Amino acid sequence: MFEVFNRPRRAVSIDLASVRDTLLYIESDLSQAPELHRLAVAVRSALSEITRLEQAGTEIAQPEFVSAHFLPAQLRS
Repeated sequence: MFEVFNRPRRAVSIDLASVRDTLLYIESDLSQAPELHRLAVAVRSALSEITRLEQAGTEIAQPEFVSAHFLPAQLRS
């Protein structure tokens, strides 16, 4: 009746530089909203973890794309 598909899982690839840029953008917005202080602290914790991983030399598979840039909505023309 039902079949189970066992597909091989792809290796996870994450661009930490893009994640950091996005979190920095979010954190800058959160810093202007005192009621969201706890969320800002959580974002700073994630940023610290990215720094820790980089300093530890942790190997993380890089995504396969040519080029991408984060452009905040206010800067689009």
